[in-house]
Amino acid sequence: MLSTGDVQVVPTTLPCNGTAVPQATSKAGTVHCGSEQRPSTPRFLVVLFRRDPSRDTYSDNRVFEGYQICWSDGEPTRISLERLCKLGCRLLGLGKRMQDRQEQLVEMGVYPLPEGLEAPLTPTAPGVRSRRLFLLRDNHLVRVHFFNGSPTEVCFDPAHDDPTVLEWIGAIDLPEGEQRWFDFTARTLDRWVNAPRGWFTQALEVT
Repeated sequence: MLSTGDVQVVPTTLPCNGTAVPQATSKAGTVHCGSEQRPSTPRFLVVLFRRDPSRDTYSDNRVFEGYQICWSDGEPTRISLERLCKLGCRLLGLGKRMQDRQEQLVEMGVYPLPEGLEAPLTPTAPGVRSRRLFLLRDNHLVRVHFFNGSPTEVCFDPAHDDPTVLEWIGAIDLPEGEQRWFDFTARTLDRWVNAPRGWFTQALEVT
């Protein structure tokens, strides 16, 4: 079980994707959502990964673990992603790292890289895992690729996935055939945080 973190949620009128959302605050400061940003402004999203063995699949001697992806309050997100490979589980702190827990809260960060592959590496704090990736739109799907061009199993469907998630990852307005580079970060949260349903521009400070 996750314990309750030293974070409280208070009302706000700041817009996130056109709607009013709460602010998550901690002793160290305030975190907010907002759609007005510079191209290089990082975006953070907190979601709950709930283990779902019924979605497990096996392909080409590879094992994919199934998960329900929910907001921090347990409500499922509208997203087509249902499974993760071993590398994805390791990056997110899932799989064996869950130590028999059935769910894990994860804060994920997207650091846009207008300069592309050659951009300097994004500095990260201890306990934060990072990987350089890019998005590429192919027909109606936007797929995440490793920096060497290898495609991953992670796809987003702009026609059906939650616009909040699409905007966070950078897939909502990606032109056909264009690469969109970013550094992806992830850290597991051992304390429960009732974070807003939306992305925000500063990492949560949880004590």
